[in-house]
Amino acid sequence: MHKRGQVTMFVILGILVIAVIAVILYTYNSKVQPQVDKTPEFDFSKTDVIKSYIEGCVEKVGNEAINLVGKQGGEINPSFYQYYYGDAVSYLCYTTEPSSCYNKKPFLLQFVEKEINSYVLQKINSCVNLQGIRDQGFEVQAGALTVDTKVNLYTTFIEINYPITITGKSGQSVQLNQFSKNFNVPLGRLVKVAEDIVNGEINSFQGYFNYQAYIISQNGEIEITRPTWDKTEIYITNLRNDDYKFQFAIQNYVKEFP
Repeated sequence: MHKRGQVTMFVILGILVIAVIAVILYTYNSKVQPQVDKTPEFDFSKTDVIKSYIEGCVEKVGNEAINLVGKQGGEINPSFYQYYYGDAVSYLCYTTEPSSCYNKKPFLLQFVEKEINSYVLQKINSCVNLQGIRDQGFEVQAGALTVDTKVNLYTTFIEINYPITITGKSGQSVQLNQFSKNFNVPLGRLVKVAEDIVNGEINSFQGYFNYQAYIISQNGEIEITRPTWDKTEIYITNLRNDDYKFQFAIQNYVKEFP
């Protein structure tokens, strides 16, 4: 019985030794085994970063467009204008005769929206650079870009449709499409003021439009100055306590040389 117990103990010790050696070998092999490179995958949390980046570009070029149409009578590249302290101020109403001026932009709001669309469409690609994502090993495909601007009374909303697909080496992909920015500028309200002034000039007696009376009629919300430059009146409009200005030129009832 005593010898049989010793044999049993030796068997158990042998099994334990073998088990320890197996664990050591397994651990060693795991350490020396070459690691397989993992295929980089797109971090879906980065979609917000990319969205913010592109919308930052929308904000940049959108501000440029809104400031230009404000300084230049609604036009990005004025073709018929009066220079006023370095600004090419577009004519909204014009004549060279002793008669009512002709309204050159009867649909001013829609015209301004198209001007902003055109500028953003032209400039956005010079701001958005997707090469940084490609440099990290991802495939980036970008579709056709379109712009839609909506000028409201006190805000301007710019939205671009820009289909972007980002694909990793394993084929996993993410898609982004619409990007937008809202601008807190009273562009629409000042466009309405400009239309009122143009109509007032056209319908006034020999071009004597009383803009001070118009200011009063707007309950003090609007501020207007009207310097004269040669035979042209430059209207500079803004809301009270707001720095954004919309200026435009009018030449109305030009007197004949005596």
